[in-house]
Amino acid sequence: MSKELPADKDRRGYLKTSKESSLLETEVMRQALFKNADELDMEPSDTVLPGLETQKIRLNEEKSILVVDDESSILKFIERSLVGAGFGNIKTASNGRNALKALGLIPQGSGKAVDSNVELVVLDVILPDTNGFEICKQIKHSNCDIPVILISGHDIEEIQNKLIECGADDFLEKPFSIAELFTRVKLLMNRKKKIHHDAGLAKPIMLKFSMNHNIPFIGDNINGYIIMDPLGWGKNSLVYKVIDTDTKKIFSLKMLSRSSIENKDTVERFRNEVEIMSKIRHPNIVEFIDSGMHNSCPYFVMEHVEGVDLEEYLVTRGKISLSSFGHIAYDIASAISELHRNKICHRDIKLKNILYDTRSGEAKLSDFGIAKRPESLATTQDGFIVGTPIYLAPEIFLGEHSTVQSDIYSYGATLYHLITGSPPFVAESSVELFRKHKLKKPPPINSIRAGLPEEWNMLIVKKCLAKDPLDRPASMQDVQLEIEKILTDLEKGTTTKGKFMKLAGKLWR
Repeated sequence: MSKELPADKDRRGYLKTSKESSLLETEVMRQALFKNADELDMEPSDTVLPGLETQKIRLNEEKSILVVDDESSILKFIERSLVGAGFGNIKTASNGRNALKALGLIPQGSGKAVDSNVELVVLDVILPDTNGFEICKQIKHSNCDIPVILISGHDIEEIQNKLIECGADDFLEKPFSIAELFTRVKLLMNRKKKIHHDAGLAKPIMLKFSMNHNIPFIGDNINGYIIMDPLGWGKNSLVYKVIDTDTKKIFSLKMLSRSSIENKDTVERFRNEVEIMSKIRHPNIVEFIDSGMHNSCPYFVMEHVEGVDLEEYLVTRGKISLSSFGHIAYDIASAISELHRNKICHRDIKLKNILYDTRSGEAKLSDFGIAKRPESLATTQDGFIVGTPIYLAPEIFLGEHSTVQSDIYSYGATLYHLITGSPPFVAESSVELFRKHKLKKPPPINSIRAGLPEEWNMLIVKKCLAKDPLDRPASMQDVQLEIEKILTDLEKGTTTKGKFMKLAGKLWR
């Protein structure tokens, strides 16, 4: 569980600030970011490390450091500080998408290499459209040797698994000294120069740290499954890409973390996921393979999907083709229908829990940790809301039990997010979010996404996202039938926008 931040800090670890005065905001941010009081009296141009007064660290004129943070005042101050200390050309980005653009990683699959002019990346963990761990992962998976420094308001003990998994080269906990930042930048840049003849120095500090905590890593054998690569992380678990030593087949392995095995509720949820997955077989549900224990930690093995979850797809590509959207909508409706046929409510339908095979175009539903049968829903703690708020049905906010209709609402909210690029409602608090889910109507999707037939808006906004559960489709099978009809009509050109198929397969303009 994440450590609760002090009342005077926000989720990034910065001090809360008044938005009424940019000068006040900048000053407070400076004090939160830089912990040495004497540094606050120094102008960025004067801020140099001891011994560097006559020899500032300068990059090659063509090289640059990329700084990524969504707080403009902090972004500007770090930029000015680095320039003042002689670190040469500085690039900045305020969100994950712009960071990937700056690195040449968007559009994905374009064949464009990572921008070799970027020498180092300083990356905040919390970003408006994704998180720093995901961005770091993409940088490392691009086969480049750009060092990445992650900064966060959480300490290393809390996020060590995520740091290991994403491959970050260094980590700074906020608030930190400006001298610390300069030192880390200098060390990583010097280390990069020696990486080719001294590869041992290039190993992340966190990797060594992980070995002391018995965290499985690449090359480890888990009862006949060799870890090939870390794939992802959750609040209580790690996911790895593994190979079966007998069959040589590739799978994914999900393991409960050692820190979570003492939590009875977490272990029960993990067992629940294993039980449900082991009993359901469907082409659009991630297939269960095996389960067991490793060093007292439970794990299960499942089908490995070569692709990304839909949340990552939107972040990295920004758009999905209209034809792909229709097929994904049908695949997931089919998967949820199978769950409901087995009297199981998923309760956490969202983009993150849908895996998209970019080769076959198939979508698969995953993550059944909080899925339950209707008769067992009463065991949910009173007043405890489960699920992801931006996709939750209004009645769930009121503490009612999950039903087929609440799953249908979450499905509709997920499709809305997928096709428009934004969830139907966003808010700064759960109370405001509930109010919007309960009272407001989302904009028609065809007013946001050009070329989308009215039939999609009718199904998603007017039916699946209906405020009253009784106004939603009676079953996911009914939703499936409607999607079948829409797709058939599209092929015939008989929808309200018969020219839609000319746009199908093209990216959102």
